Amino acid sequence: MAMKSPTYACRTDIGRQREHNEDAVAISAELGVGILADGMGGHNAGEVASQMAIDMIRVILQQTAGVPSKERLETAVQAAHAGILEKADSSPRYKGMGTTIVVTLLDKQTLTFAHVGDSRLYRWRKGQLEQLTSDHSLQQEFMDKGNYSAEEAARKVGRNILTRALGLEGDFHVDVASTSVQEKDRYLLCSDGLHEMVSDGDICTWLGRGFDAVTTCEALVDMANTQGGRDNISTVLIDIP
Repeated sequence: MAMKSPTYACRTDIGRQREHNEDAVAISAELGVGILADGMGGHNAGEVASQMAIDMIRVILQQTAGVPSKERLETAVQAAHAGILEKADSSPRYKGMGTTIVVTLLDKQTLTFAHVGDSRLYRWRKGQLEQLTSDHSLQQEFMDKGNYSAEEAARKVGRNILTRALGLEGDFHVDVASTSVQEKDRYLLCSDGLHEMVSDGDICTWLGRGFDAVTTCEALVDMANTQGGRDNISTVLIDIP
């Protein structure tokens, strides 16, 4: 009897209040890859940065089959960062552009993931939701250092000030980690357009309802829009059979 394969789905939406969608997503069941990027920068530059990151990372992952997963992800994200910096230097319209990234690579029973910025990876397992990434934001730094709640930290420094992003000058570091997967796990990549509009509790509830990956991605995006859709909203979902 053939082993069932993991299921991949993704959805990106402009939201209710933005003129452009600066998020980008990609999935490849063949490569075992999910990628999500949330771009920033004026004059459509955010769209350029996020799509560049997706495209470069996908190409490098295709070219590095056989290399250890953590090394593949580190190499791919570093290359995307360098490419965005170079593009930003090439024209005034691209100056200052950047993007978050979260990317997963599934190899047998191990999910390796890399991230920069405040796009997140969550794991739903047996009714419990766990955030596997930590935001690279001033808000998160305040929470880590000073026993502030998310709301208190947001009031002090705002929600959207990133301390790390692809294309951001200065020290650049990619967080790379891995986890063992179990049957019926669900792995959700999402932009802040989802996790700032929809609570972890509501995300957990929806992931636990057992709908297929495509339906679940769409439902989460729709929920964020119902709550106001202040930003672009993107989801990638990987279901382990």
